[in-house]
Amino acid sequence: MSNNRGQGGSLTSHSKELVSISYMFAICAQTGLNLSDPKLDNDGVDITLRGKGYKNYAWSKPKVDIQLKCTRFKRSNIDFKKRTLSFQIKKENYNELTDVEYPSILVINTVPKNQDHWIKQNNHSLGLRYNCYWYSLMGENELSKGSKILKIPLSQKLTPEAVLWLMEQAASKKIIKNIGRVYD
Repeated sequence: MSNNRGQGGSLTSHSKELVSISYMFAICAQTGLNLSDPKLDNDGVDITLRGKGYKNYAWSKPKVDIQLKCTRFKRSNIDFKKRTLSFQIKKENYNELTDVEYPSILVINTVPKNQDHWIKQNNHSLGLRYNCYWYSLMGENELSKGSKILKIPLSQKLTPEAVLWLMEQAASKKIIKNIGRVYD
């Protein structure tokens, strides 16, 4: 972990957590989903999205656990031809997301290199820069050592539509799969 600090004194890594959580709160505000976070992160869950009123589904109160990661945007991590974002994930974080019994996803939040540019504000709005992308490891084989580089489709941007689709998958007790396309 880096010892870099923002102007206010907090570690940059803590500020990355806050901007990622802020993104999730904004998505929940638009979708009407609820967000909770565990007191301790000892099982790779940073937040849980919760829905209710999913009638005619297997679960009427679906949940999706989310592991949040925030990284500074680098052009070298984007393959523009294949339209993917490369992200290296450690074995312990990877393995926590492979369970098929409990819906869970990885969310990667990309932010500008300069912390002063993470948030853009004007007279009409406050915007978080850049984007979040989701990736599912449900059903994948666990890693025995090291880490793995994931190729996350840029089409799996974490939007309100994507989050509602993910919640429907959870409510239907389906394994969440990377679809790399628009949500039906």
